[in-house]
Formats: sequence, structure tokens, C-alpha cells
Amino acid sequence: MENQRTGCGTYLRLSGMMFLQFAIWGAWAVLVAGHMQNLGFTGKQISYVFGTTAIGSIISPIIAGWVADRLIPAQVFAAISHLLGGVCLLFAWKQTSFPMMWGAIFLHAVLYMPTIALTNAIAFRHMGQSDKFGNIRVFGTLGWIAINWLLSLYLRFWEGRETTLPHVGDCLLFGAVLSFIMGAYCLTLPNTPPSKEAKNPYAFLEAFSLVSNRNFAVLLIISFVVAIELPFYYNLTYLFLTEVEHGVGLAGSSANFAMSLGQVAEVVLMLLLFPCLRKFGMRFTIFLGILAWPIRYAIFAIGQPVWLVIGAQTLHGICYSFFFVGGMIAVERLSPQDIRASSQALLLFVTNGFGMLVGHIVSGRVHDFFAYADGGHAWAKIFMVPIVVTVLAAIAFIALFNEQKYQADVGAAEQNTANV
Repeated sequence: MENQRTGCGTYLRLSGMMFLQFAIWGAWAVLVAGHMQNLGFTGKQISYVFGTTAIGSIISPIIAGWVADRLIPAQVFAAISHLLGGVCLLFAWKQTSFPMMWGAIFLHAVLYMPTIALTNAIAFRHMGQSDKFGNIRVFGTLGWIAINWLLSLYLRFWEGRETTLPHVGDCLLFGAVLSFIMGAYCLTLPNTPPSKEAKNPYAFLEAFSLVSNRNFAVLLIISFVVAIELPFYYNLTYLFLTEVEHGVGLAGSSANFAMSLGQVAEVVLMLLLFPCLRKFGMRFTIFLGILAWPIRYAIFAIGQPVWLVIGAQTLHGICYSFFFVGGMIAVERLSPQDIRASSQALLLFVTNGFGMLVGHIVSGRVHDFFAYADGGHAWAKIFMVPIVVTVLAAIAFIALFNEQKYQADVGAAEQNTANV
């Protein structure tokens, strides 16, 4: 087998990779909604800017997975993407109009989104055991937490001053700097060349053919459905927490800190992912991950007490770790070795791509539809939409995913890999 037990040095290098990878996204993904609202953007316009990441996930991972599996080392492709992406964020930092902001973030998204699949592929190639992916991926969560806590302190310093608006937008500058650092760091990562065992030059198409496996197909379809509700959290929660009349009424720095609690919980749950998979199996672990979403949105819909709404952010740890990271592991185990980068890209294509694109379109329209004349919003009605979506997804997954068949398929895939 190609993978060997991960040494301490390699583990630290891969952990640093994940830290920077998600610190870049975390730098702007939360605060940019408030920045755009301050610039006078409508809910639809805000959703369109966020939607650039979905479009990027649709366009770029097809090429990225193919390149990583067939042409050049994954770490080199990732370095180029991050360096160019940093330039885009730096340009977006100074924009005040919707068209220019959208264009700059769109170009960044096209460059950034494929690097998620690439870093996953690099980690899986060098860490040894796929079940322990969470031990490395958890550092991506730590990166998201660290940059958001730093930004919360930064904003708290400026709150109450006349220049608050430009400094909320500085989240884009922070992201640009981190992107440049990550670009340079990628060149120090373990070499991850294209697979020598590659047989099909169209790796992405071969990965797509895996939908003939029922469990693989169920996972992709449910991942698509669940991804539809994600923009209701990523795009709207900061606005919900900071809205004074009908929302929670937190200060911007406090809202940013509160949202980071989800990532704090994610650290703990990521470490529990491996034992949960062993004890409960893939089917029940992913089911728990889906079910945590409607519980969180129900608390948001109630809106009180404030401590409970803030505390509900921690449910994000179960949502992300058990569902999305669990799904990444399932895809890795079910895929032939020479197309694993493309399989990860396919999962990204379905979730962060088409699923979130639909979610961005829907969430922006729902946000504007339930707006009051005074500028506030009927948040309970807004959050009913993702509640319905996630409850239906949980029921469908537990009914359709076959754990015994999954374990048999994983065993067969491991045997084929051992024979290579």
C-alpha cells in the first residue's frame, strides 16, 4: 500500500496546511455579510456574492481533481491557486460596488475552492489511516477559530468609532494576507504527484461513475440536499445575531465571536469522530450530523433566551464533523486509489457547488421576502425553511443508507488497494 504510518513531522506539516487552508475562508466568510449590508447591498446581492463560492466549487474542482490525479503535484497546483487568490481578495478589499465586489470574490472562489479537495487529497495520501483524517482536519477548524477571534478583538477595538465600516471590510485584507502565506507554505508540503496507477485520463468522469454504488449515490444526493440549508447559516446568522429590533441584537465583534463557538465545538467533535465511527458506524454517525441542524435552527427560530441562541452555535460541531467530514471519509474509502482526488472533488462539486448554489439563491430571496418595513426580518419564518429541508434529509438518509453493504464495499476497496 502507498500510505504508511504518518511521522510526527509529516503530521505537523499537514496540520499546518489545514490550519491555513480554513483560516483564509474563515477570515472573510462571516464578516463580509455585515460589510456588504453596511455598503447597502440587498439580501439577493449578498447571496450572489456568497454564491461565488458555489460557482467556484462547480467549475474548478473538475479541473483540480483531474490535474492532481493526472498531471502535476497537488501541492504545486494549490500554491499557485492560493497566491493568485490572495491578489483577488486584496482587490475585493477596496471595492464598494456590487459588480466589482462580486467579480473579485468570484475569481478568488474559482481559485480557492479546488484547493479544499487538493488539501484533502494531500492529507489522505500521506497520513496513513483514513479513519484518522479528523485528527488532521481539526486544525482547519482551529485556523477558522483563531482568525475569527483575532478579528473579534480587532473589531472590538474599533467599535464605537466613526471608521467602523471600513474596518469590518478589513476581513478581506486578513484573508488576502493568509492566502499569500498559504501559497508559500504549500511549496513546503510533502510531494503529492499524480498517481502512477492512473488508467483513465478522465478521472472526474470515472469518479462520477461511482454513483452506481447505492450508498455512494445516497451520500451524494443527501449531501446535495443538506448543502441547500448551509447558506441560511453562513450568510444569515451574523445578520440575525446583530439585528437589533427583531434579531438578537449583539455587537458585531460579539456576534463574530459567538459564531466561532461552532468551530470550538467542532474541535471536540472532530476528535470524537473516529471512535463514533467505530462504535456506531457510518450510517448512524452521519444521521446524527444531519439531525443537529434542525435542532439548531429551531432554537434560532424561537430566538430566546440569548444565552441559548449563542449556545446553539456549538451544534455546528456535530453538524460539520459527523456529516461532512464523515462523508469525506466515506468517499475516500469507497473510491479506487487512483481517482481519490477526483472523488473528493466530486463531493465538493455536489455540496459546496450545486447544493450551496441553490441554497444561496433561496436564502437571499427568503431573507428579502420576510423583511419588515422597518428593515428587520421575521427570523422564525426564515429559519423554518432549513428546518424542513434537514428533517427530510435525515429521514431519507437513515432509510436508504445500508451500513452492512457499506462495510462490505469498504473491505473490497481496501483489498484491491492492498493488491496494487
